[in-house]
Amino acid sequence: MDNFELIAQATQAIAANFADVSAYWQRAILLHDMGQYREALADLDTLLDTLHAEKADTYLLRSSVRLKLGDKDGALSDMRHAIELDPSLLKECTGQFKSK
Repeated sequence: MDNFELIAQATQAIAANFADVSAYWQRAILLHDMGQYREALADLDTLLDTLHAEKADTYLLRSSVRLKLGDKDGALSDMRHAIELDPSLLKECTGQFKSK
């Protein structure tokens, strides 16, 4: 199954159940991987702000998306929150914010 089909399935699952956290997560990852960062950000915002699915991985992915969209402050804030939730991420995150 290709990414477009998987996104369609996730979208159908969300239409059937607005609170389907796993469908939002799957769709956000796929959108991120396809370079559709604004759409991925919308799903991640829904997960964190509306559904309160506060997991370190969600903040970490939103940090990556924000960084790719040029929002360094938002990315840093999400990175910090992810590390607060899971301190083991600190090693993984080192170097992500070096200036180019």
